[in-house]
Amino acid sequence: MSSFPTLAPNIQPPELVARWRYGLVVRLVALGCVLSSPIWLWALFFSAIQDAYAPSLIFIPLIVISCVVAFLPLWRGDPYLKQLLSAGILARLAAASLYIWIGVFVYGTSVDAFHYWSVGMQRANDFSVVGWSAFQPPFWSTNLINNVCGFIMLAIGDTLPGLFVLFALAALWGGYFFYRAFCIAFSRGDTALYGMLALLLPSNLFWSSPIGKDALAQLFIGLTAFGFAKVCQKLESRSILTSAIGIAGVLVVRPHIAAMLAVAVTLPFALGKANGGLKIRAAKIALVPLLIVICILVITQAGEFVGLEAADSQSSIETVDRLTKSTQIGGSAFNSDQSLPVRVAEAPFLMFRPFPWEVSGGMAAVASLEALGLLWFAWRRRRRLMAALRNWREPFVAFILVYSLIFSVAFAAATSNFGILVRERIMMVPLLLMLFCGRLERVGASRLASDRNFAFRGIRPVTFDKQALS
Repeated sequence: MSSFPTLAPNIQPPELVARWRYGLVVRLVALGCVLSSPIWLWALFFSAIQDAYAPSLIFIPLIVISCVVAFLPLWRGDPYLKQLLSAGILARLAAASLYIWIGVFVYGTSVDAFHYWSVGMQRANDFSVVGWSAFQPPFWSTNLINNVCGFIMLAIGDTLPGLFVLFALAALWGGYFFYRAFCIAFSRGDTALYGMLALLLPSNLFWSSPIGKDALAQLFIGLTAFGFAKVCQKLESRSILTSAIGIAGVLVVRPHIAAMLAVAVTLPFALGKANGGLKIRAAKIALVPLLIVICILVITQAGEFVGLEAADSQSSIETVDRLTKSTQIGGSAFNSDQSLPVRVAEAPFLMFRPFPWEVSGGMAAVASLEALGLLWFAWRRRRRLMAALRNWREPFVAFILVYSLIFSVAFAAATSNFGILVRERIMMVPLLLMLFCGRLERVGASRLASDRNFAFRGIRPVTFDKQALS
């Protein structure tokens, strides 16, 4: 007589327990956003100086409804994802409102998001006089955001809040793509926990909700991760195209980040494990040379963008030092007198700074509080990271490790401002958190541990006779 173990009827599977636990947190976030909505709705619509309010009052509900309609088929049959995305929409609206209020009443509109809006509005106004030449090249980086704002206001009118909401929801889609990538690459991981972190982490919410490159970077990096996770699962042209579109999108927003992604995709694909036999190996032989060529072109464009055209190392070091000094502005500067080797050595701590003794203001204190939380979380989950490091040849794990390594070293070497650091590391944190939420131990070992856990609790697995069930 043969039998197989299953859970007792009155015991919930761990994933359902996790979804209930983190779903409670997600619902509390949504409830907090609803209760505080009179405040942040006022901040969203009326704290910024505008000539007309009608475009915002019409456009914002339409774009939110459109986003909800687009999410409907994605969360059908998944109550937790429905709660997560609903809370994500509310939290993004609240974060965009908070950024507008801080930008107006704390910084006096002297933030990049308001500059993009004013330049875009000017170009929309100039269109009636000079036509399409109002949208000037180049069509990437900062000028891309200016032109995008101009195009939108040309269609719907002057709406600073509407632009904020549009960029915030674009970043929300990026968070969704990160979540989907995690579910594909780490199907046995803590999906409920990762989804909450990817979509509701405070720094990600705040810094990717205003008008700017950060929101689009979140969208396209998430799309790249989603596409590459599907490539690692099954090599299909649609998955390759999805990842390529993501890298191309990052290229026009931040070319140097696209170069990091291109390297992080190419190396694992070329050197990682090949699951699929002869067909996959043949595809690699055909695709790897093309990927290398594309990677070189992207790196070249990124080098020209940041001013690293010179081939000699001394000129490159001088350029990096110049970039570091250019970020040492305001009260958030740090490492002002550190050499390049020391800055590179501090790269592993990029995710956890500023430390409490480095705080110099209110914004830095909030960032430090979240950084301490991430440090505690990383320590509690250090075994997950060790398991990921042991499985470095898994293509998607290698993708995260290569990208995080390059990103950490590059930004530690070239950034000496906590404001810039906290804002731009959101391009790495969602990917790195996957390693702390994933589960890479062997299935047999996990099942054995589960049986031992039941035995420890004094609960015996229920067994069924296969012949009786047939």
